[in-house]
Amino acid sequence: MKLIDKDALSMELMNEVLNAYAKADFRFAHALNVFQGLIDKAPTVEERKHGHWVRHNNIIACSECIWDMYWEERNTELNYCPNCGAIMDGDENV
Repeated sequence: MKLIDKDALSMELMNEVLNAYAKADFRFAHALNVFQGLIDKAPTVEERKHGHWVRHNNIIACSECIWDMYWEERNTELNYCPNCGAIMDGDENV
């Protein structure tokens, strides 16, 4: 997946719409407006952090937000941090 800057893309499209109207290319301008509507409706996606569990005695902590919990075997099977949502696919230190 490639994240884009939705606002920057919208500004570029708006410039192209204005250029199309200036050239009296109304069909192209309409098509660009349709694309703008699709962009406006697109969901916002957040980039996910990647981390790993760090173990110290009976505590494990997320390497990204330092949220910690008591170490239990089933806790190390979590593939994400319940606090910050980081994907736990980094170094295995548990």
